[in-house]
Amino acid sequence: MPHVKYFEIVRNVINENIQNITMQKGLLQDEAYQEVVRYLKQNSAQWSSGRQPVICYHDPLCRIAYLYGIVPANANLVEIIFSEDRELREYINFLINKKSVIIVSAFGGGPGTELLGIIKYLEYKRSRFGKPIYLDFLILDRVTEWLDSWLALKREIERRFENNIGPDRNTWPVIFSGNFSGVDITNTSNFGNLGNLFMQDICILSYLLSEIFDVFDNFIIFLKDMVTYSAQGSKFLFIDRRGPIWENRVREISERVGLELSEFQYTRRNMDPDEQVTDLGKLYEDVGRSPRVTWDAFWVVGIKR
Repeated sequence: MPHVKYFEIVRNVINENIQNITMQKGLLQDEAYQEVVRYLKQNSAQWSSGRQPVICYHDPLCRIAYLYGIVPANANLVEIIFSEDRELREYINFLINKKSVIIVSAFGGGPGTELLGIIKYLEYKRSRFGKPIYLDFLILDRVTEWLDSWLALKREIERRFENNIGPDRNTWPVIFSGNFSGVDITNTSNFGNLGNLFMQDICILSYLLSEIFDVFDNFIIFLKDMVTYSAQGSKFLFIDRRGPIWENRVREISERVGLELSEFQYTRRNMDPDEQVTDLGKLYEDVGRSPRVTWDAFWVVGIKR
């Protein structure tokens, strides 16, 4: 049984933070969760509007809504992609055998959704290698307010490993470090040495393209710089909602920045059976609305040759 369980971790992070948020806003807890439900509905409408979504991430209750409604399913999707994609599996094996350290960055990574999925995937890998797996994880997101959620999520993973395995990190299935950088991924003009930022093994762009309608060309400039400074063989994992507009954008991006694409893969399914909304406990009753537990998405890996 893995130590990383998405709904349990999200539950603990939200329960730990909701009291402070209600105090800051002068709300009763029931009122706060009514706001969370309002954001769940509003954000869903924005993402399906066909235009640049306007999401109020500066509001901590909007971020709670994202943690509750989106993070578990998206983390599970990342885990499944790493499990099923041959290009990524073989690359992970190569990195572990070569240097034990895997360096990953997530563009627009928000609270650390991708970290959850990768760590749960690597938990299963640990027994096959018989040695510690080290993960160096970087989030690049221009919404700096995500920092509090990111730190809470990271601490919760560490707490679960420590409580269930022990304080000696060398016995943990994954020894990880993580950083959050409030970076506008559409602008590289203020960086002095891009090589220090962009030497990553794997870069993940999860549901990013469908959120950057208005700054698409600027983002291509950023990504081109990143590809230029990345090492040969580096992987760029694109994940997004299924649809020709997003697939065509990935093709355009790859052609303009110099990435070779693997085959597009498609997935439409429910979350894994070991992840149940009942793990949210009383939080599920308090919110009174189900989180998303399905997806209809594609992924494709861009490779720097």
